[in-house]
Amino acid sequence: MDITESEMAPGYCGLLFDDTPILTHANVRAFVWPILLYRGAVRPCEVVASLTSVCSVEDLKVGAWDPFLGDYGDRSRAELLVDEVLGEMVGESLCRYNEDQDIWVLTLGANRQNVPHVINVVTALDAMMPQHLLADLAKEERDRLPVPF
Repeated sequence: MDITESEMAPGYCGLLFDDTPILTHANVRAFVWPILLYRGAVRPCEVVASLTSVCSVEDLKVGAWDPFLGDYGDRSRAELLVDEVLGEMVGESLCRYNEDQDIWVLTLGANRQNVPHVINVVTALDAMMPQHLLADLAKEERDRLPVPF
């Protein structure tokens, strides 16, 4: 591409970037985990806000026909996918829903079952464990020790 062609189409990036792919659960999970690791909790609106800069316009449209409900929805595809991913994480016992603050919180799980999974994600993202998980781990270790008299 020479200078005149680049001036004719300044937003042109190449074949692979002409169309933005439709969101999937795997794409949404990639945006949920960094927020969970940074803050230890997440709201769906935060994930949707971080997704909007990279997702397709089709994923943000509201009022599309929903064949399962038989009417026009009041939420976008991105919002529905975020809710589904957070629901899956609750089903896997990775998160719990805090009704008081309307927030999904990362948890250790029963008998620390989530620790290996969280450590895998932390290692893959080159991130850090949330402070509340580290505090919970330390508290459990401290509770196991005998009390000095």
